[in-house]
Amino acid sequence: MLAGLVAVGQRAVTRAMGGPKPYPGRRLLTATLATASAVLFAGPALTFLRAGTSIDPIHPHRASTLLTTGFYQHSRNPIYVADVLAVAAHAAWLGRPIGWLGVPALVAALSPQIRAEEAVLRQKFGQAYDDYLARVRRWL
Repeated sequence: MLAGLVAVGQRAVTRAMGGPKPYPGRRLLTATLATASAVLFAGPALTFLRAGTSIDPIHPHRASTLLTTGFYQHSRNPIYVADVLAVAAHAAWLGRPIGWLGVPALVAALSPQIRAEEAVLRQKFGQAYDDYLARVRRWL
Protein backbone atom coordinates (compact mmCIF):
# COMPACT_ATOMS: atom_id res chain seq x y z
CA MET A 1 0.00 0.00 0.00
CA LEU A 2 2.78 2.45 0.88
CA ALA A 3 4.53 1.64 -2.39
CA GLY A 4 1.34 2.51 -4.25
CA LEU A 5 1.09 5.85 -2.48
CA VAL A 6 4.70 6.65 -3.30
CA ALA A 7 4.06 5.69 -6.95
CA VAL A 8 1.10 8.08 -7.05
CA GLY A 9 3.41 10.81 -5.75
CA GLN A 10 6.05 9.94 -8.33
CA ARG A 11 3.45 10.14 -11.07
CA ALA A 12 2.08 13.49 -9.84
CA VAL A 13 5.52 15.11 -9.66
CA THR A 14 6.43 13.74 -13.08
CA ARG A 15 3.19 15.04 -14.57
CA ALA A 16 3.88 18.48 -13.07
CA MET A 17 7.29 18.44 -14.77
CA GLY A 18 5.85 17.70 -18.20
CA GLY A 19 5.32 13.95 -18.03
CA PRO A 20 7.57 10.92 -18.44
CA LYS A 21 10.85 11.49 -20.22
CA PRO A 22 12.13 8.70 -22.47
CA TYR A 23 15.86 7.89 -22.48
CA PRO A 24 18.06 5.13 -23.91
CA GLY A 25 17.76 1.90 -21.92
CA ARG A 26 14.53 2.97 -20.23
CA ARG A 27 12.62 -0.19 -21.13
CA LEU A 28 15.47 -2.51 -20.18
CA LEU A 29 16.09 -0.86 -16.82
CA THR A 30 12.40 -0.76 -16.00
CA ALA A 31 11.89 -4.40 -17.01
CA THR A 32 14.92 -5.54 -15.01
CA LEU A 33 13.79 -3.76 -11.84
CA ALA A 34 10.17 -4.88 -12.28
CA THR A 35 11.21 -8.50 -12.82
CA ALA A 36 13.44 -8.45 -9.75
CA SER A 37 10.54 -6.98 -7.79
CA ALA A 38 8.15 -9.69 -8.97
CA VAL A 39 10.60 -12.49 -8.08
CA LEU A 40 11.31 -10.97 -4.67
CA PHE A 41 7.61 -10.76 -3.99
CA ALA A 42 6.47 -14.12 -5.34
CA GLY A 43 9.27 -16.24 -3.86
CA PRO A 44 8.80 -15.12 -0.25
CA ALA A 45 5.01 -15.11 -0.60
CA LEU A 46 5.17 -18.77 -1.66
CA THR A 47 7.45 -19.48 1.29
CA PHE A 48 4.77 -18.08 3.62
CA LEU A 49 2.10 -20.22 1.97
CA ARG A 50 4.20 -23.39 2.13
CA ALA A 51 4.97 -22.77 5.80
CA GLY A 52 1.29 -22.19 6.53
CA THR A 53 2.01 -18.95 8.36
CA SER A 54 0.54 -15.47 8.10
CA ILE A 55 1.88 -12.99 5.54
CA ASP A 56 -0.14 -10.11 7.03
CA PRO A 57 2.32 -7.35 8.03
CA ILE A 58 -0.34 -5.51 10.02
CA HIS A 59 -0.81 -8.51 12.34
CA PRO A 60 2.67 -10.08 12.80
CA HIS A 61 1.45 -11.78 15.98
CA ARG A 62 -0.43 -14.22 13.69
CA ALA A 63 2.88 -15.65 12.45
CA SER A 64 3.20 -19.28 13.47
CA THR A 65 6.62 -19.94 11.98
CA LEU A 66 9.86 -17.96 11.89
CA LEU A 67 11.04 -18.03 8.27
CA THR A 68 14.84 -18.03 7.99
CA THR A 69 15.59 -19.95 4.78
CA GLY A 70 15.43 -19.18 1.08
CA PHE A 71 15.09 -15.46 0.47
CA TYR A 72 14.92 -14.96 4.24
CA GLN A 73 18.53 -16.03 4.72
CA HIS A 74 19.59 -12.94 2.74
CA SER A 75 17.05 -10.34 3.88
CA ARG A 76 14.65 -10.16 6.80
CA ASN A 77 12.26 -8.21 4.58
CA PRO A 78 12.46 -9.45 0.98
CA ILE A 79 8.86 -8.44 0.26
CA TYR A 80 9.63 -4.88 1.34
CA VAL A 81 12.75 -5.00 -0.85
CA ALA A 82 10.38 -6.03 -3.68
CA ASP A 83 8.22 -2.99 -2.92
CA VAL A 84 11.28 -0.73 -3.10
CA LEU A 85 12.30 -2.30 -6.41
CA ALA A 86 8.78 -1.73 -7.77
CA VAL A 87 9.03 1.96 -6.86
CA ALA A 88 12.49 2.06 -8.48
CA ALA A 89 11.05 0.45 -11.63
CA HIS A 90 8.35 3.11 -11.69
CA ALA A 91 10.98 5.85 -11.30
CA ALA A 92 12.98 4.31 -14.13
CA TRP A 93 9.93 4.28 -16.37
CA LEU A 94 9.05 7.88 -15.59
CA GLY A 95 12.53 9.01 -16.56
CA ARG A 96 12.70 12.01 -14.26
CA PRO A 97 15.49 12.02 -11.65
CA ILE A 98 13.14 13.45 -9.03
CA GLY A 99 11.11 10.23 -9.23
CA TRP A 100 14.02 8.38 -7.64
CA LEU A 101 13.33 10.26 -4.41
CA GLY A 102 10.46 7.82 -4.00
CA VAL A 103 12.94 5.06 -3.17
CA PRO A 104 14.35 6.57 0.06
CA ALA A 105 10.88 7.94 0.85
CA LEU A 106 9.46 4.42 0.78
CA VAL A 107 12.32 3.04 2.87
CA ALA A 108 11.67 5.75 5.46
CA ALA A 109 7.92 5.13 5.40
CA LEU A 110 8.38 1.37 5.87
CA SER A 111 10.85 1.68 8.76
CA PRO A 112 8.27 2.18 11.55
CA GLN A 113 6.27 -0.80 10.26
CA ILE A 114 9.38 -2.97 10.18
CA ARG A 115 10.39 -1.96 13.72
CA ALA A 116 6.89 -2.78 14.97
CA GLU A 117 6.98 -6.19 13.26
CA GLU A 118 10.42 -6.91 14.69
CA ALA A 119 9.26 -6.13 18.22
CA VAL A 120 6.35 -8.56 17.90
CA LEU A 121 8.49 -11.28 16.34
CA ARG A 122 11.17 -10.87 19.01
CA GLN A 123 8.54 -11.32 21.69
CA LYS A 124 6.96 -14.29 19.91
CA PHE A 125 10.10 -16.20 18.86
CA GLY A 126 12.61 -15.07 21.53
CA GLN A 127 16.20 -16.20 21.20
CA ALA A 128 15.63 -17.81 17.81
CA TYR A 129 14.62 -14.40 16.46
CA ASP A 130 17.53 -12.67 18.16
CA ASP A 131 19.90 -15.17 16.54
CA TYR A 132 18.25 -14.50 13.18
CA LEU A 133 18.64 -10.72 13.67
CA ALA A 134 22.35 -11.24 14.31
CA ARG A 135 22.80 -13.26 11.10
CA VAL A 136 20.61 -11.49 8.56
CA ARG A 137 20.37 -7.82 7.62
CA ARG A 138 17.08 -5.95 7.61
CA TRP A 139 17.23 -5.05 3.92
CA LEU A 140 20.08 -6.78 2.06
